[in-house]
Amino acid sequence: MPEKKNIVIKVKYPTPGKTSGKSTSASGMITEWNFKRIGLALGSVLMILMALFYFSGSDDQKSDTNTQLALPEQAAEIKSQSDVAINTTEKPKLDNSKLVVRAQLTSGIKKSEPVDTIALPLKVDKKETLWIHYFIELKGMKGKAVFHEWWLNGELISRKKVNISADPWRTASKQVITYTTNNDWIVRVVDESRNKLAEQSFNLKLK
Repeated sequence: MPEKKNIVIKVKYPTPGKTSGKSTSASGMITEWNFKRIGLALGSVLMILMALFYFSGSDDQKSDTNTQLALPEQAAEIKSQSDVAINTTEKPKLDNSKLVVRAQLTSGIKKSEPVDTIALPLKVDKKETLWIHYFIELKGMKGKAVFHEWWLNGELISRKKVNISADPWRTASKQVITYTTNNDWIVRVVDESRNKLAEQSFNLKLK
């Protein structure tokens, strides 16, 4: 009779503690962020962008430098052109000999004409008060205006505007005169642009 052989099957059961640990690690996945590597990557990208910006900026600076080197020549050319423009638009100087027919100091005006011509220096008493007139006749000034100015020791005493409505035109202004320690008088007529048309200076002298 043949001999019977027994087959033994061994089954290994995991222990409860170990089984729970392995199953937990196999069933779940833990993700960890490597912040150092992320920072290094971002820094590298930033450095590349800065390098590109720097080189592009240096090219712009070179082009600006070339432009600046050409500017002085352009400025000189513009200046010469502006000088030509200014010279061509420069106003001609007034010829007072063609505008002023007569101008004189007088002691009075009668029928728009001076009664006399005052001799200079003007002689007065310390307590004397005089009225002095400055007469002027103009031509070629119709439609314009002039100003009579009286100055004493460099200070403006009075200013009178006269509108000219005919050609020729006669006008006069007057100023009260008294004796002082310094009597440097100037009377002048100027146009609207303050161009001097006529002027007379005089001093006072005690009698």
